[in-house]
Amino acid sequence: MVRAYVMIAVEGVDVNKVAKELTNIEEIENVHLIYGEYDIMVHVKSKNLIDLKELALEKIGKVKGVVKTSTLIVADEE
Repeated sequence: MVRAYVMIAVEGVDVNKVAKELTNIEEIENVHLIYGEYDIMVHVKSKNLIDLKELALEKIGKVKGVVKTSTLIVADEE
């Protein structure tokens, strides 16, 4: 199991609408609105790195309003 945090920048669309749409993606465990360079942070889980790549590029990256993402893979969990 691979866990990661994906930081998401949104433009041209209400950030709350994007956050709501992200909750429909099965691999996303939590959605948080944040301040800073990015607007949303999601905690995700996937079976492997290939699935994580598909999740970030195809599912999250294709949501209307998402203009930039940064994926931070969890190295160790307590």
